[in-house]
Amino acid sequence: MGLTALRFDPPMAPPQILRVDPTRRGSCASLAKGVRRGTREFLRAHRRANVCNGGARSERATARVDGWAYRNSFVCQKTNVIRSRRYRLDSTRESPLKRSSMHAQPTIPTAPTETEQWKASACAAPNRSRLPLAALGFIGLLLATTLLPRVHQNPNLLYAFFGSAGALLIWAAALFATGLRSGRTYDLELVAPLKSHYIQGGVQLCIYGYWGTYWTDVFTEIPLILSQLVFLYALEALIAWSRGRAWRLGCGPIPIILSTNVFLWFKDDWFAFQFAMIALAAFGKEFVRWERDGRRSHIFNPSAFALAIVSVILIATGTTEYTWAGRIADTFSKPEHIYLQVFLLGLIVQYFFSVTLMTLTAAATLALLSLIYKWHSGTYYFVFSNIPAPVFLGFHLLVTDPATSPRTNVGKTIFGFLYGCAVFVAYGILTQAGSLTVYDKLLPIPLLNLCVRWIDRIASVGWLERAAQKASALTPRRWNLVHMTAWAALFLVMLGSGYVGAQHEGRTLEFWRKALAEGRPNAGKGLVEVLKAHTRADSTDAWNEMGGLYLRGELVPKDPTMAAKCFARASKLGSLAGSANLVTQFLAVEGAKPAKAVLFALDHLETQCAKGADPVIYRLVGRAYEFGKGRAQDASKARAYYKAACKLGDKDGCADAARLRPASRPSDSK
Repeated sequence: MGLTALRFDPPMAPPQILRVDPTRRGSCASLAKGVRRGTREFLRAHRRANVCNGGARSERATARVDGWAYRNSFVCQKTNVIRSRRYRLDSTRESPLKRSSMHAQPTIPTAPTETEQWKASACAAPNRSRLPLAALGFIGLLLATTLLPRVHQNPNLLYAFFGSAGALLIWAAALFATGLRSGRTYDLELVAPLKSHYIQGGVQLCIYGYWGTYWTDVFTEIPLILSQLVFLYALEALIAWSRGRAWRLGCGPIPIILSTNVFLWFKDDWFAFQFAMIALAAFGKEFVRWERDGRRSHIFNPSAFALAIVSVILIATGTTEYTWAGRIADTFSKPEHIYLQVFLLGLIVQYFFSVTLMTLTAAATLALLSLIYKWHSGTYYFVFSNIPAPVFLGFHLLVTDPATSPRTNVGKTIFGFLYGCAVFVAYGILTQAGSLTVYDKLLPIPLLNLCVRWIDRIASVGWLERAAQKASALTPRRWNLVHMTAWAALFLVMLGSGYVGAQHEGRTLEFWRKALAEGRPNAGKGLVEVLKAHTRADSTDAWNEMGGLYLRGELVPKDPTMAAKCFARASKLGSLAGSANLVTQFLAVEGAKPAKAVLFALDHLETQCAKGADPVIYRLVGRAYEFGKGRAQDASKARAYYKAACKLGDKDGCADAARLRPASRPSDSK
């Protein structure tokens, strides 16, 4: 944007200047004044402090001269020169001109539009109340959600809602009591939606809609997602009032909720932890802050901060089964053309916020590392794909937050490179630890956010700074278009070659069984990962095979308890083999008491015997009756089942039937 210098001679009256109190830059009152003077661009004024050529500290001002708006302008106290970026007032988009000078008389400000009047009145006269009514309204909406059948029919889910709403009510009551003693009011200011909020929120909604067409549980989760949004609004209001400032009601919570839920949901019985995770995001944004570029700002991407901490807890406690994390990762990869859809939506964010470099370098780095691993080992590092679809989504949602990422192009390049490397390393660590690998894209973000100032310092040292200066020949907007073109070219190459988006052979059990037979590196772990993915899709064959691996201690640590759980799940899904395996394991343990799953499996086997079954099934039921394990001891029934197995040609069944043949009486021998 060009800078314009205006010098006014004595005979010429200076233009109308709207002076704003420097201590209230960006405040709602200054916003209202700017609207009343008809300066549309003032609504988006930055909070930067300016220094004039004379070296004196300046005041922020906005001038209107002959249809031009001088935005972020200031008056130098020594030279009486107005310096400004100027724009046409009648243009809907900002159109900076080249550097020039002009002498003109001020014009009469135009009347503000109806929208501008609404914004001005909303900000100039904030809603004041001695009772935190706005927060109470959102708490009421949260309580109203308990009327939904899904909520009030599940006691644990109902307690989660009542507990969260109760905590907010206690907080609001404490604020009200404080207000009665001190006489303070609780102010509410309506603010215009920020571009970063409504654009990112719209992109995320499109992702949810496309994903939900392939996994309908996304749509059934909408009421709970909305309840989290209501909870976050109420929580942000209470935090703002507790810290002695007005609550600015806008669209900020929307992208936080949407970006959190696209990666992690807690199941209904554990939904209280979902509210806790949202609260963690709000507290992290409010309290974990630092000084950056002359202003206080939050350090971490709020949603990534909460997701990373919860991921660490889930990994440490082994409680991933309380969430839908694995199911989310599996189903997000299923929609056709999911990579193309995320890429196209990502272009919107990249165009408006110039974050393309981070996505480009992260994807290129991870693709290169995956290719090197495939060339060296003959197998796939990420098992199911070259770049998993959830990780590809993370390139566009998690790593591209403008507020918590580097400002310079060199810094963005370093940031994206480090994220690609960190995801690669995190996946390897999680695989070696035997944990679910869906957390690989979540764990590195807070660590990288902490390194942002260090990255920016590196980007301004030595040859990197000189390279940045040479690159300054193009404007940032044009450089971003160059980066978008490079990213589009790289993606089209990956898409056209089948590197992403195509049916991947790593998803099949046959590929990993063959790799295991050939002795390929990590082939066994790949086979286990694929089996686990199939079990999350409730494949009965996969549950049975996993149970056998745990029972024999092959590829995984020997764990009879886990084996029984796998067999029980297969049996519950209707697998006859799963029921037979569970009953076999139960009968082999001396003194074992039958659990509900074992009784269910025995019922399943006995029902199948009535329809005709394999001889092994008859023998298992007969053994249960013979030894009284899971069934009342009855030798005659046991012998009947053994005889049925014998009729089908089973030699062991014949031997068992002969063993239980009743002894002949003396009269019969005569």
